[in-house]
This record gives sequence, structure tokens and C-alpha cells, in this order.
Amino acid sequence: MSAKISTRMVTFVAQSAFLAMATVALSGCFSDEPVHTAEWYKEHDSDRQEKLKACSDNPGELRDTPNCVNALQAERVLSSGELFELDF
Repeated sequence: MSAKISTRMVTFVAQSAFLAMATVALSGCFSDEPVHTAEWYKEHDSDRQEKLKACSDNPGELRDTPNCVNALQAERVLSSGELFELDF
């Protein structure tokens, strides 16, 4: 009888662990925020700056999100080739 209880207990624990891991894994997949392209961020300066600020304030969670990647790419494109004055 104890073998039956042990098998049921192990099955229950395994199913619970799987459900918990699936919940954690999927929790970051659903966001209400629309994903904008790098082109969009190039055309919307204030939104780009706001997103870059949010991404730099929480890089552990946001660094690899599509909007952070796209905002950073837009910033890189816009800042490349800038002329800097040299002091001689």
C-alpha cells in the first residue's frame, strides 16, 4: 500500500514541478506593450529615449526584450557618423 502512495506522491510532485516551471517560463512571453521596429524608434525620439532609460534602469529583465534591442539599434544608427569637434 505504501508503494502506491509513494508512486502517486512522486507523480503529483513531478506534475506540480512541471506546471510551476511552465508558468514561470511563459510569464514573460505575454506583454501588453506593442513591439516597435528600429525604424519606428528612429522616427520617435522621445519614445526611444524613454525606452532606453527604462532598459538601462532594469537591464536584467529588459535588456533582451525586442523593444530594448530595437531602441538601442535605432540609437546606434542615429549616433553613428556624428561629427565631434576636436580641440587642437
